Amino acid sequence: MKKLLLIIAITSFVVLGTGCAKKQTVTPGGLMDTPQAHYAEGKRLLKLNQVDEARKEFNRAILLDKNYAPAYEGMALVYLAKGDLKLAEKYANDCLKRDKNFVPGMVAKGRVLMAKGDNKGAIKWFDRALKNNPKFEDAYIYKADALVNMQKYDEAEKVYSEGMKNLPNSQELNSRWQMMQDMRRAAAGLPPQYLAIARSPAITRADLAALFVVELDLDKITKKPGPPEAKKFYAPQQQSVMGKPAGKAGTELPSDVKDHWAKHYIMKVMELGIMEPYPDGKFHPDEPITRANFAMAVQNLLAGLLKDPSLTTRFIGSTSPFPDVPNSHFAFNAVMLVTTRGIMKAKLDGTFGLSDKVPGKDALLIMKRVKANL
Repeated sequence: MKKLLLIIAITSFVVLGTGCAKKQTVTPGGLMDTPQAHYAEGKRLLKLNQVDEARKEFNRAILLDKNYAPAYEGMALVYLAKGDLKLAEKYANDCLKRDKNFVPGMVAKGRVLMAKGDNKGAIKWFDRALKNNPKFEDAYIYKADALVNMQKYDEAEKVYSEGMKNLPNSQELNSRWQMMQDMRRAAAGLPPQYLAIARSPAITRADLAALFVVELDLDKITKKPGPPEAKKFYAPQQQSVMGKPAGKAGTELPSDVKDHWAKHYIMKVMELGIMEPYPDGKFHPDEPITRANFAMAVQNLLAGLLKDPSLTTRFIGSTSPFPDVPNSHFAFNAVMLVTTRGIMKAKLDGTFGLSDKVPGKDALLIMKRVKANL
């Protein structure tokens, strides 16, 4: 009987001991093995776009303290960067459940909603964050972004101004406010929707085709005398147009343009020889336009509208003033033409930046200068 009781006692001790072991938390491995340290490191890695490494840091913080709210905010940003909005929202909610007053968590929640297209809902969270902490920079930045998404540019500018009052030393807010000013200047005199183009970090080949047709009214200025056309977009006549032989009526479009939103704009600039397909026969409409190809398009446009084909060869054989543009480059003449006419400018370092993308605000300013040259 004593033996049986001893066995039961030992068994109970082992079972209870095992149960207790399951409830134990992770033991820190060193002085810096803390939730706070791992959270800070995770945020640093996120800024470097090392998303997976950041996730490991936030995970470690949660293992050390499952109630540490900032770690969940970090995880929300990780999954936001990965494009997994469902998990991003889950972690943002988990963060706020643990600390409803954690301001970065409010901003994370707003950013997730903004990514889901709910800009109004996002702004409520950014406002809540600013009510709790009027000096939290990210709340101003993302609130302004949400307003820009809604095309409320005046309100976005006010948000930047308000942020700069509360954070006068914020370089980020100041640069974004300055960028907004540049965009507004670029789009001055144009319809409100052009601010959407102005804020684009890089316009595409399709965007440029549309700008040429709409801003310069190419349908009108290249139209032949005679009765009105039945359609705005018409097939070209059999003659030289824009200094190049026009294609036959009904010429087949590149395969990647047939169902594209900019189909008619692309057809027009191709008919007039302003822009051409790539050697593979495709137009690549969604590819960012480079400064070299932008210059080429402007050259072709000017040569045709000014009825001066010599513009396409005027600078051949001359010395290049740009260290990155040899006079043997295919775009050399175009670069010289647009820079000598003040349509496009060199960069601050003296180069032209042949392969650089063209921001929307720059594209709009260039279009204004093109008009001045016609």
